[in-house]
Amino acid sequence: MNRQFLITAMLFLLIITGYNQFVALPRARAAQEQAEAQLKKAEQQTQPGTPAVLAASSPISKEAASAPKPEELFTLNLPQASVTFSSKGAGIKTYLFKDVVGDVDLTPYQGVGYFATLPQVDFTEFARTKNSITFAGDIIPGFSVYKEYRFNENGINNLVITFENKTSQSLTIAPWSWNFGPGLATVKSEMNDNERESKAVYLVQEKGKKKPTLEVFAKGDKQPELPWIWAGVENRYFLSVLIPQGWQPGDLTASKEKIGTQKRLWGLLGEANLEGPQLAIGMPSVTVEAKSKEEYKSDFYFGPKDYKQFLKLPYHLDRSIAFGFFGALGKIARNVLETFYGWTGNYGVAIIMMTVLLQLILFKFTLMQLKSAAQMKKIQPEMKRIQEKYKGNQEALSRETLALYRKHKLNPLAGCLPMLIQLPIFLALFNALRTSWSLHGAKFVFWITDLSSKDPYYLLPILMGAVMYFQQKGNMPAGTDPAQAAMFKYMPLIFTLLFMNFPSGLVLYWLTNSLITFGIQSFINRKLAKAN
Repeated sequence: MNRQFLITAMLFLLIITGYNQFVALPRARAAQEQAEAQLKKAEQQTQPGTPAVLAASSPISKEAASAPKPEELFTLNLPQASVTFSSKGAGIKTYLFKDVVGDVDLTPYQGVGYFATLPQVDFTEFARTKNSITFAGDIIPGFSVYKEYRFNENGINNLVITFENKTSQSLTIAPWSWNFGPGLATVKSEMNDNERESKAVYLVQEKGKKKPTLEVFAKGDKQPELPWIWAGVENRYFLSVLIPQGWQPGDLTASKEKIGTQKRLWGLLGEANLEGPQLAIGMPSVTVEAKSKEEYKSDFYFGPKDYKQFLKLPYHLDRSIAFGFFGALGKIARNVLETFYGWTGNYGVAIIMMTVLLQLILFKFTLMQLKSAAQMKKIQPEMKRIQEKYKGNQEALSRETLALYRKHKLNPLAGCLPMLIQLPIFLALFNALRTSWSLHGAKFVFWITDLSSKDPYYLLPILMGAVMYFQQKGNMPAGTDPAQAAMFKYMPLIFTLLFMNFPSGLVLYWLTNSLITFGIQSFINRKLAKAN
């Protein structure tokens, strides 16, 4: 069956006798045409506006659809968010997350809303408590749908859809879907990267693997071969997923939708479209017997990707946090960071302590690398003379260079090996800090009030660049090739510009690391100078 254009004819049989036969027949034909149009639009995920589609296993008469009602909004105020629902599909139209820095609208883009179902049905508020709200809507007279949201303190919320057939005949509703998107917004400091970080995702348990795998689902992808645990939309800091409970979902359908525009190079290159992911979880048609109900229970999560909290919750939500290729090391680093924070109560101080600890662990390798650099600088005049003397004789140049290394007991690879050993650890720590929700809104000192955001005055990256400059200058041998000297000269500037918009927690880590390395380097250089 074609998944892109599902065309299923819903047959309305109308059997009556006598004079009203000729009145009802045109109505049945009109209902069938509406059914075919609705199915095509549902598959393409178009906007609401078509009437509900039903087929009956026994005859049913249906009045012509009335004019669509205007959209109504219903707001539920919770400790963690202010959630506004739409009457069109009872989806979350606005999720205003109550952040420690400031309220964040996670759903500012036009659409039917998150978790919206049957957007052609007009829902009304049926009941509410301080942490729950229930909506009700009539698909046709006598056939209703109820939708209950319940928000729990631990973040694992409940969502129940109930179809109730009060008529004397069984009724079938056409295939329907759950909506996610378009797009998922984030905190202000992450908006520039949000288009790249926003994805439609699902979680599957692969055979032979201890933990489930997070997969990104894009337009044109094949359906998951394995049953998925949850599916939804994420970005770096937030996650919104549906977790089915005892029912089998249908196909996933993903697309990229325009959610706005942004200036390119401060407007000098015009504007570019911003796109956000949209995901639909398909559901098969459901038949509800006369005088009975059909219920679909789900759990759902909508909120920040808090690693500490996720470890306490079911469903492996922590798999949504990207630790990178060296994920195991990143998780260890994050655990160490949380331990130091428990001791100090300040994540900035915890980052400094963790960096010092890392340098102590890697001290031997750092020392080896810096000694190698200092010795290479020391023999540079002799190396220069050999290069000039054997300029046209590559064989002799190689022989004399090797002899020089042996004379000074120098291994040219000694400076590279420590870097290769340290690189995975530094990358793991970099990713751990980059994705840490704990740093959001965490104060350090004075002007640094949010370690997940950039330094508002750029003092940390400028200081980091200055330390790198003096570090490079101390390692630069006399008579260095001009091209290589230029690279040494401009590298600190490039790093400074690169780190300008990085989270200040990351810059603090790199600055601390550079200061420690520069201190060790200065000590080695002074020691070698005295030896001469």
